[in-house]
Amino acid sequence: MRPRTWTAVLTVVALAAAGTAWRQSWRVWPPAPHVDRGLIAAALPVIDRFLETGRAVVWPSSMPAQMRPRWFCAEEAIETARRGSRVRVSLEVACNDYARDGGSLVTHAGTRTPLVVTLDHGGAVPVVQDVADPLDGAGFRPSLERMFSERGLAEFDRRQRLSQGVDAPDAEAARAVGLPPGAKAQQYNS
Repeated sequence: MRPRTWTAVLTVVALAAAGTAWRQSWRVWPPAPHVDRGLIAAALPVIDRFLETGRAVVWPSSMPAQMRPRWFCAEEAIETARRGSRVRVSLEVACNDYARDGGSLVTHAGTRTPLVVTLDHGGAVPVVQDVADPLDGAGFRPSLERMFSERGLAEFDRRQRLSQGVDAPDAEAARAVGLPPGAKAQQYNS
Protein backbone atom coordinates (compact mmCIF):
# COMPACT_ATOMS: atom_id res chain seq x y z
CA MET A 1 0.00 0.00 0.00
CA ARG A 2 0.99 3.53 -0.57
CA PRO A 3 1.81 5.82 2.39
CA ARG A 4 -1.27 7.93 1.71
CA THR A 5 -3.51 4.84 1.94
CA TRP A 6 -1.85 3.80 5.21
CA THR A 7 -2.41 7.27 6.62
CA ALA A 8 -6.10 7.13 5.70
CA VAL A 9 -6.54 3.65 7.23
CA LEU A 10 -4.75 4.65 10.45
CA THR A 11 -6.85 7.83 10.69
CA VAL A 12 -10.08 5.86 10.38
CA VAL A 13 -8.90 3.34 13.02
CA ALA A 14 -7.85 6.16 15.38
CA LEU A 15 -11.22 7.93 14.96
CA ALA A 16 -13.13 4.71 15.58
CA ALA A 17 -11.09 4.02 18.73
CA ALA A 18 -11.60 7.57 19.97
CA GLY A 19 -15.36 7.32 19.35
CA THR A 20 -15.58 4.04 21.25
CA ALA A 21 -13.57 5.47 24.15
CA TRP A 22 -15.82 8.54 24.26
CA ARG A 23 -19.01 6.43 24.31
CA GLN A 24 -17.61 4.36 27.21
CA SER A 25 -16.17 7.31 29.18
CA TRP A 26 -19.33 7.65 31.32
CA ARG A 27 -18.17 4.52 33.17
CA VAL A 28 -15.25 6.40 34.73
CA TRP A 29 -15.84 10.11 34.11
CA PRO A 30 -16.67 12.28 35.86
CA PRO A 31 -15.04 10.75 38.91
CA ALA A 32 -17.35 9.51 41.65
CA PRO A 33 -18.45 12.23 44.09
CA HIS A 34 -17.13 12.41 47.65
CA VAL A 35 -18.71 10.10 50.23
CA ASP A 36 -17.48 10.57 53.81
CA ARG A 37 -17.62 6.97 55.11
CA GLY A 38 -17.47 8.02 58.79
CA LEU A 39 -20.33 10.43 58.31
CA ILE A 40 -22.37 7.83 56.42
CA ALA A 41 -21.81 5.25 59.19
CA ALA A 42 -23.41 7.68 61.66
CA ALA A 43 -26.08 9.10 59.34
CA LEU A 44 -27.53 6.05 57.54
CA PRO A 45 -29.07 4.41 60.64
CA VAL A 46 -30.74 7.72 61.51
CA ILE A 47 -31.99 8.19 57.93
CA ASP A 48 -33.18 4.56 57.83
CA ARG A 49 -35.27 4.94 61.02
CA PHE A 50 -36.69 8.24 59.78
CA LEU A 51 -37.75 6.78 56.42
CA GLU A 52 -39.19 3.57 57.90
CA THR A 53 -41.43 5.52 60.30
CA GLY A 54 -43.36 6.93 57.37
CA ARG A 55 -42.37 10.55 57.58
CA ALA A 56 -41.00 10.85 54.05
CA VAL A 57 -41.52 8.23 51.32
CA VAL A 58 -43.67 5.40 52.74
CA TRP A 59 -47.40 5.16 53.38
CA PRO A 60 -49.71 2.90 55.45
CA SER A 61 -49.52 -0.70 54.30
CA SER A 62 -52.51 -2.18 52.50
CA MET A 63 -51.85 -5.67 53.89
CA PRO A 64 -54.18 -6.84 56.69
CA ALA A 65 -53.25 -5.44 60.13
CA GLN A 66 -53.21 -8.94 61.71
CA MET A 67 -50.19 -9.74 59.52
CA ARG A 68 -48.36 -6.85 61.25
CA PRO A 69 -46.86 -5.40 58.05
CA ARG A 70 -43.87 -3.16 58.45
CA TRP A 71 -41.81 -0.98 56.13
CA PHE A 72 -38.09 -1.58 55.64
CA CYS A 73 -35.74 0.65 53.67
CA ALA A 74 -32.27 0.19 52.21
CA GLU A 75 -30.14 3.21 51.41
CA GLU A 76 -27.02 3.69 49.36
CA ALA A 77 -25.09 6.95 49.57
CA ILE A 78 -24.18 8.77 46.38
CA GLU A 79 -22.59 11.92 47.80
CA THR A 80 -22.05 13.74 51.10
CA ALA A 81 -21.43 17.43 51.68
CA ARG A 82 -20.85 19.10 55.04
CA ARG A 83 -21.28 22.79 55.82
CA GLY A 84 -20.68 23.39 59.50
CA SER A 85 -23.08 21.17 61.43
CA ARG A 86 -25.38 20.74 58.41
CA VAL A 87 -24.89 17.68 56.24
CA ARG A 88 -26.44 16.90 52.85
CA VAL A 89 -26.57 13.26 51.87
CA SER A 90 -27.59 12.38 48.30
CA LEU A 91 -28.72 8.78 48.14
CA GLU A 92 -30.90 6.21 46.51
CA VAL A 93 -33.42 4.34 48.63
CA ALA A 94 -35.56 1.26 48.18
CA CYS A 95 -38.46 0.79 50.63
CA ASN A 96 -40.96 -2.09 50.69
CA ASP A 97 -43.68 -3.15 53.11
CA TYR A 98 -43.19 -6.70 54.39
CA ALA A 99 -44.98 -9.26 56.50
CA ARG A 100 -44.69 -12.92 57.32
CA ASP A 101 -47.35 -15.14 55.77
CA GLY A 102 -46.85 -18.62 57.25
CA GLY A 103 -43.29 -19.53 56.34
CA SER A 104 -42.97 -16.93 53.59
CA LEU A 105 -41.90 -13.33 53.39
CA VAL A 106 -44.42 -11.26 51.45
CA THR A 107 -44.44 -7.69 50.16
CA HIS A 108 -47.26 -5.69 48.67
CA ALA A 109 -45.92 -2.24 47.85
CA GLY A 110 -42.65 -0.44 47.48
CA THR A 111 -40.77 2.54 46.17
CA ARG A 112 -37.30 3.18 44.80
CA THR A 113 -36.20 6.78 44.52
CA PRO A 114 -33.26 9.15 44.79
CA LEU A 115 -33.39 11.53 47.77
CA VAL A 116 -31.42 14.35 49.33
CA VAL A 117 -31.52 14.26 53.13
CA THR A 118 -30.37 17.25 55.16
CA LEU A 119 -29.21 16.52 58.70
CA ASP A 120 -28.00 18.56 61.64
CA HIS A 121 -24.87 16.85 62.91
CA GLY A 122 -24.08 19.34 65.67
CA GLY A 123 -24.74 16.82 68.47
CA ALA A 124 -23.59 13.28 69.12
CA VAL A 125 -26.32 11.85 66.87
CA PRO A 126 -27.36 13.43 63.55
CA VAL A 127 -30.97 14.63 63.30
CA VAL A 128 -32.94 14.58 60.02
CA GLN A 129 -34.18 18.07 59.17
CA ASP A 130 -35.43 17.69 55.61
CA VAL A 131 -35.97 15.07 52.93
CA ALA A 132 -36.22 16.21 49.31
CA ASP A 133 -37.51 13.82 46.67
CA PRO A 134 -37.84 14.40 42.93
CA LEU A 135 -41.10 15.23 41.21
CA ASP A 136 -42.95 12.55 39.26
CA GLY A 137 -43.39 12.47 35.51
CA ALA A 138 -41.94 15.18 33.29
CA GLY A 139 -40.56 17.05 36.32
CA PHE A 140 -38.39 14.12 37.46
CA ARG A 141 -35.18 14.95 35.59
CA PRO A 142 -35.30 18.74 36.13
CA SER A 143 -35.92 18.22 39.85
CA LEU A 144 -32.98 15.78 40.06
CA GLU A 145 -30.79 18.39 38.40
CA ARG A 146 -31.80 20.91 41.09
CA MET A 147 -31.35 18.43 43.97
CA PHE A 148 -28.05 16.73 43.09
CA SER A 149 -24.66 18.20 42.30
CA GLU A 150 -23.40 17.63 38.76
CA ARG A 151 -21.09 14.83 39.93
CA GLY A 152 -23.83 13.33 42.13
CA LEU A 153 -26.25 13.25 39.21
CA ALA A 154 -23.60 11.71 36.94
CA GLU A 155 -22.98 9.00 39.56
CA PHE A 156 -26.73 8.31 39.90
CA ASP A 157 -27.01 8.03 36.10
CA ARG A 158 -23.95 5.75 35.94
CA ARG A 159 -25.46 3.40 38.54
CA GLN A 160 -28.74 3.30 36.64
CA ARG A 161 -27.00 2.46 33.34
CA LEU A 162 -25.01 -0.32 35.02
CA SER A 163 -28.08 -1.58 36.93
CA GLN A 164 -26.26 -1.00 40.21
CA GLY A 165 -29.13 0.58 42.11
CA VAL A 166 -29.82 -0.21 45.73
CA ASP A 167 -31.34 -3.65 46.38
CA ALA A 168 -34.65 -4.13 48.17
CA PRO A 169 -34.20 -4.81 51.92
CA ASP A 170 -35.48 -8.42 51.76
CA ALA A 171 -32.74 -9.79 54.04
CA GLU A 172 -33.36 -7.19 56.77
CA ALA A 173 -37.11 -7.83 56.64
CA ALA A 174 -36.64 -11.61 56.71
CA ARG A 175 -34.47 -11.41 59.84
CA ALA A 176 -36.98 -9.09 61.53
CA VAL A 177 -39.88 -11.52 60.99
CA GLY A 178 -37.88 -14.60 61.99
CA LEU A 179 -37.04 -16.04 58.57
CA PRO A 180 -33.58 -16.89 57.21
CA PRO A 181 -31.76 -13.90 55.66
CA GLY A 182 -31.83 -15.56 52.21
CA ALA A 183 -35.63 -15.56 52.08
CA LYS A 184 -36.87 -13.76 48.99
CA ALA A 185 -40.05 -11.75 49.20
CA GLN A 186 -43.06 -12.90 47.24
CA GLN A 187 -45.84 -10.62 46.08
CA TYR A 188 -48.77 -10.64 48.54
CA ASN A 189 -52.12 -11.42 46.98
CA SER A 190 -55.20 -10.63 49.06
